Amino acid sequence: MADKASQRMKLLEDLQNKKMQLQNTVDNTRNGSMKKDPEPVDRTPAENSRLHSVKQVALQQSNHQSDGFFITQDSNFGNLIVSVIPRFNPDGTLAHGNMPRTL
Repeated sequence: MADKASQRMKLLEDLQNKKMQLQNTVDNTRNGSMKKDPEPVDRTPAENSRLHSVKQVALQQSNHQSDGFFITQDSNFGNLIVSVIPRFNPDGTLAHGNMPRTL
């Protein structure tokens, strides 16, 4: 009987420790102490050229296949293109400069 009670106590202590660790992790995340700073990317000229080509193709395909508007923009999340909301004139026509563009 005492053996089962000690096992239960040990389990409860382990659970309490895990709960405290999880709470600390959540608190650290909320405080931003676990944020990873983006590392600067050093690319070779060949990699830059290839990336430019890939961005251009992605932008052209998106503008051709979608009714939305897209721009190229470097992103910390690896997105090559980002969708944007076009601006409209009061009469409902697209404002100047909102036509889909290529690089």
